[in-house]
Amino acid sequence: MHEFSIAQGLIEAATAAAQQAGARAVTILRCRIGIIRQVDNSLLTDAFELAREGGLCSKALLDIEKVPLRAQCTACDEPFEVDDWNWRCPKCDGESRGLVGGDELELVSIEAEVDDEDPRAAERV
Repeated sequence: MHEFSIAQGLIEAATAAAQQAGARAVTILRCRIGIIRQVDNSLLTDAFELAREGGLCSKALLDIEKVPLRAQCTACDEPFEVDDWNWRCPKCDGESRGLVGGDELELVSIEAEVDDEDPRAAERV
């Protein structure tokens, strides 16, 4: 189950950013995961709930955005969503240039609680 190692990586990255900003707690982690990564959202959520215990992310929610498989046309330069493994451009039937989206695994942002008196509180987490 690679979802647990992904959850741990997200928590480690969020914790490091929160500590740098002087946060008391992380409330939300937002991530983008491409469909080609074959991550099961419910397994990742379950793994996240287990991995988050005992740290700054112990009460954080995980917000997952699934990113579809996307390619770009060599003829018209238009990006398009790959549907049913059809790599031809739906606009002009041109060939694709290859993958331009769908393999992401990114921690996009976190929301955290910070003390107003902390000078780092003005920084965006």
